[in-house]
Amino acid sequence: MKNILTLFTLLATITAFGQTKSCDTTRNKINGYLSYGLSLTNSNSFKKTSYTGLEGGITYGQIGLGGIFGRGSLMGLASKSDNISNYFYEVKTFASQPMGKLTSTVLFGWGGYYNTTHNFIEYGFGLSYTIKKLSYGITYSNWDGGNYITPSITYNF
Repeated sequence: MKNILTLFTLLATITAFGQTKSCDTTRNKINGYLSYGLSLTNSNSFKKTSYTGLEGGITYGQIGLGGIFGRGSLMGLASKSDNISNYFYEVKTFASQPMGKLTSTVLFGWGGYYNTTHNFIEYGFGLSYTIKKLSYGITYSNWDGGNYITPSITYNF
């Protein structure tokens, strides 16, 4: 537990505040984003219970839609026994609300693992801080039945 908290603090300090997107609320136009996040949970095995994902999508005003490709566990990543059933896809929708210098986000997603019948949902909320085209965020979500904290960094275009 102590190692997870130390790692989370380090990641949050260095990389981000979480997996939330900054929406252009001054104009209703379509914008894109690309985001990377590392999701952490309370566990004795960082590699087994952490997951990572790359998300891309669009925003319109204060709502957005994204698609995610990721790996459900870091255990065995890039090993000879690694196969496609360790990887997942997800479709996520979210709504954002500016709060001064921060943006709050509520999210809901549905996904599954490749070559399996395992599907899951995700729901949660987060905060982000944007500097020019980069947003730094942190999200709390329930993903596939587990509670996760996800620091992330997002490029807005």
